[in-house]
Amino acid sequence: MHISQRARDIQESAIRKLDAAVGRASGVTFFRMNIGQPDVPTPKAILTALATDEGPVLAYGPASGLPECRDAAAAFHSRTSPGLSREHVVVTQGGSEALLFAMVALCDPGDEILVPEPYYTNYNGFATFAGANVIPVPTSLDQGFAIPDDAVLDTLVTPRTRMFLFANPGNPTGAVYGADQLRRVAAWAKRKGLWLVADEVYRAIWFNAPPLSALNIAGHEDHVIVVDSTSKTFSACGLRVGFLISRNLELMERIERLGQARLGPQPRGQRAAIAALQLPEAYYEEVRHIYKARVDAMMDALAQLPGVSFHRPEGAFYTMARLPVQDTERFARWLVEEFRDTSTGRPESVVVAPGPGFYADPRKGRDEIRLAAVREESQLRRAVELLGLGLKAFRG
Repeated sequence: MHISQRARDIQESAIRKLDAAVGRASGVTFFRMNIGQPDVPTPKAILTALATDEGPVLAYGPASGLPECRDAAAAFHSRTSPGLSREHVVVTQGGSEALLFAMVALCDPGDEILVPEPYYTNYNGFATFAGANVIPVPTSLDQGFAIPDDAVLDTLVTPRTRMFLFANPGNPTGAVYGADQLRRVAAWAKRKGLWLVADEVYRAIWFNAPPLSALNIAGHEDHVIVVDSTSKTFSACGLRVGFLISRNLELMERIERLGQARLGPQPRGQRAAIAALQLPEAYYEEVRHIYKARVDAMMDALAQLPGVSFHRPEGAFYTMARLPVQDTERFARWLVEEFRDTSTGRPESVVVAPGPGFYADPRKGRDEIRLAAVREESQLRRAVELLGLGLKAFRG
């Protein structure tokens, strides 16, 4: 039977590709650094809202989300980007659907999306769904993953280019783009007639200075879209509530029609999202403190491994590390299927995300891995210790 080319083209997730092998390995304790699933407890206000009785019927909600949830999201983002209201917000099934809606709304089949590389692996899948092509914008670990200058960006633009998509803070890099860099890229995109789409799912998790939201770049209101989510900031990945935000009301009317095609997001989840968005500022300070301690523990441990280089994250909780191996796909699978350390009295190993999955061309990133600091510090130190032991054994 026929299977579409679109389905054939979708890449396997670099983050989850080893899950089946992990599941087959009985009796082994795996320290999972491959997936950004935090173990920080979900705030009780969210759990309480989820448990609230919705009445005798679980009814459809509005296509663009409950008015009160849209109001809460607008108020939350107006703290840093004043002037937002309900009409600027659509509630989505996680940040993933918001990204997909943006691509479908802005791209026709064959159109192109510029993305700084390495990038979140699922951008490939969303683009394939939309019939669009990801065009990588080269960045490097050695230069802190900075966006290239305008002259380099100019060479990547074609008549089919429609948008410049970036994550700030970055996944998988942990890099934060400063205000001057963002304003420069926004001005360049405007000159080229391109949409600027900012994935700001991690914007509340920063360590040195808060990132500027793309919604707050003056003079660029009509060509900016921001994607946000309750998943990471609130340790509520399973809630699946996200937001697409733009001041361009013509666009938002079209996004509403996309939402109508899939009906409305779950109302109960939206009520939990309202509770999340109304948490006090002290909550965000605590979250930043937790992840700063975890990232520091992970990076300090990595610094002890011979031949390993990395970019110290300025936000989010990821880093891309360069290893002294030629094929991290093979190395990552070997860690799961063959490597075992029994010095603690039980078999232990570590799971990492191979670098090639975060590049458009899988021949790139072959000596890199992504690591996620989503466990408490002692576990992260042990995970990196296992990585070092695995490197020594693999190279030997």
